[in-house]
Amino acid sequence: MRCFQKLRKLVALVSLAYAFCLGVGAAAHGGRQPIARKNHGYRAASLSRHGLNLLRQLARPLTLPEDPLACLVETLLNWITRQLAKNQLLKIVG
Repeated sequence: MRCFQKLRKLVALVSLAYAFCLGVGAAAHGGRQPIARKNHGYRAASLSRHGLNLLRQLARPLTLPEDPLACLVETLLNWITRQLAKNQLLKIVG
């Protein structure tokens, strides 16, 4: 990629996605779905991977909308959407 602005947007979006997955994983780990530990004491997955797995699970059609984690993720996405619309900080497309 030669365009610095496009590369900057790509890095920003990847960073936001990672932070979102990390936040969901940390919230789930502290709540109902802690990460299992292996025999050597380390976690079976990182917090960001755990969050990504949960987001993938929530995106499936059979997920109940009453699930507390689904409500938390939906609330967080609505907040991010409102902040972007309010501040108009980033024009993602184009």
